[in-house]
Amino acid sequence: MSVMNAREYGAASELDPASLIWEDERHYRVHTRAYTDQAVFDAEMERIFARVWVFVGHDSEIPNPGDYKTAYIGTQPVIVTRADDGAVHVLVNRCVHRGAVIAREARGTVRDFTCPYHGWVFALDGKLLAVSERNDSGGYAPDFDVPEGLHRVPRVDSYRGLIFACLDPDAVDLDTYLGRAKKTIDRKFGRSPVGRIAVRGKPFVMRYQGNWKFQVENIVDAYHFLHTHKGFVALQAKYGETTGDYGAHKGGSAKAMRQVRFKGSSWALRHGHAQLENSGTANPDELLSGPHREYYEALRDIHGPDEFPFVVGRMSGTIFPNLGLIHQQIRTWRPIAPDVTEVTIYLYDLVDAPKEFNDGWMRSQERFYGPAGHGMADDVDIFARNQQGLAGSAVEWLLLERGLQTDEKLANGDTKGLPASEAPQRALWQAWKQLMAQR
Repeated sequence: MSVMNAREYGAASELDPASLIWEDERHYRVHTRAYTDQAVFDAEMERIFARVWVFVGHDSEIPNPGDYKTAYIGTQPVIVTRADDGAVHVLVNRCVHRGAVIAREARGTVRDFTCPYHGWVFALDGKLLAVSERNDSGGYAPDFDVPEGLHRVPRVDSYRGLIFACLDPDAVDLDTYLGRAKKTIDRKFGRSPVGRIAVRGKPFVMRYQGNWKFQVENIVDAYHFLHTHKGFVALQAKYGETTGDYGAHKGGSAKAMRQVRFKGSSWALRHGHAQLENSGTANPDELLSGPHREYYEALRDIHGPDEFPFVVGRMSGTIFPNLGLIHQQIRTWRPIAPDVTEVTIYLYDLVDAPKEFNDGWMRSQERFYGPAGHGMADDVDIFARNQQGLAGSAVEWLLLERGLQTDEKLANGDTKGLPASEAPQRALWQAWKQLMAQR
């Protein structure tokens, strides 16, 4: 295969993304530069994050008029706000006067937004309400061309409380964009008897020294767990649920955990989404006779006997480019630089589920993902190791070929793979290649 020399990559406008992916019947490989090059990163912000639906929040974070939260669409800061009429708006977090960020707090409640630099005032929907000292000495001319207000992101929509925004007014509708990935959301939120979740408390925010796509790949990577998290696996084998597992990581020995984890299917979905789907990690009969019997019986009645095992089983997924759903958490990530990424983890309660059930899952999340937990520390160390390894130029390609010969491509464009296939990782790169080819 003819491949452009790594030194020949130039500005984002000159990139040939096809040359960064080596794909044929026997190979699926990604060039090092796709993770390390500044021009690639700049093109991703223009061709991916500025053109697709990006997760910006959950409606339980802004339940009332005047509530807002800050978020990012790629490197673009935005404000997600609920106006007086209850409508949700996503506003570019930048004053139209001199460019200052309007809101810095993660969440808050206001009557309006006032720029701290010169005091311009904006409504909850972004409309400009007042220009301070407009007619005072040195003020604006009578025919001053007054801006309408903060720039509104043109497309805002939601699915089951998850709020998405899109900078491209011509993008496909959100329902089409999500496709089969809605199953991940439906099953996760379907654990609530009323089908709703509520974000719980403040999120856990951390940064790692690595590319944003490492996190996308990892959250749906069934292959790494027993190796990357070897210390946790030993802890689980020794202490089991007495450490607060609450069913998140089933299995005693490493062998038993492997048997549990290597069940089910992996999915590479259109638009870059991915899923790990496994009904075998939960024993329905055991759950229906356990301490939360009535709760599980209600779920079985709601979803039916065929769907019930999937709802209570193991399922994780990604919504490309910046959202992950795993266990009882929402995880989102924002790219800062080719080698710097920020990850935010939101724990949530299942509305109308037993309190001790929600509390137990929170303890499990803290044990594995929290600041003193095992899992996140393992993962970010691997991401940093990856980035460190890619700093060299002696080896050009990364291999994503696991399961390539056994994946089943469906007529609708989705691909179903074996449980530890790298089909979910290839989903990311298929969408990446298509979007990056657009000018």
